[in-house]
Amino acid sequence: MDWNNCIVSLIDLVGIKDLATQGGSAASALMRRLHVTILQKMDTGLPTLAHAYIWNDCVLLLAYLDGTKGGTEAVLRDIDGLKRNVDALADSYAIAVQGQSFPDPSANPGSRALRRGEERVTFLRASSYAMANCFTIEKVLGRKMKKPWYVDSRIARRLRTPCDYKLRNVRLLPSGRERSIYVYEDYLW
Repeated sequence: MDWNNCIVSLIDLVGIKDLATQGGSAASALMRRLHVTILQKMDTGLPTLAHAYIWNDCVLLLAYLDGTKGGTEAVLRDIDGLKRNVDALADSYAIAVQGQSFPDPSANPGSRALRRGEERVTFLRASSYAMANCFTIEKVLGRKMKKPWYVDSRIARRLRTPCDYKLRNVRLLPSGRERSIYVYEDYLW
């Protein structure tokens, strides 16, 4: 079972909770437009992204860093373009963290019990500390700063973007050590 180097990203719509408290139907319609947009974009392009997981007003994106579909910058360019499409619906913010995806337990040939339950279980291949770190960054920085992009330093150091940024440190898993997060003021490109 392989641990794969990856980038896990979260795009989240801003203000859905407030919109939902005003009656709910507008919030539900907006979320459904988000879902359709992600489905369409994943169907017609975004070659660096292996998978998108959609729920409510969020999308979690998984890109493997295996060298076959472009490097880190190519991944972030695809996500930045997707964020622009999402922002055409409503404001959003994005978080990107580098990590390793957990191996898929159903890939173990000796797991007959897992195979029987597969039709009712979805393994999030993006499930990793990187996914948890997206939510940590959201909690520590996103709710306070309200900026469009938060990028892990391991990714940001490899980007050639003209966008201005501020550095903030956040304690991330699994070590609990602080890592620099680049907080960008605008789209990356």
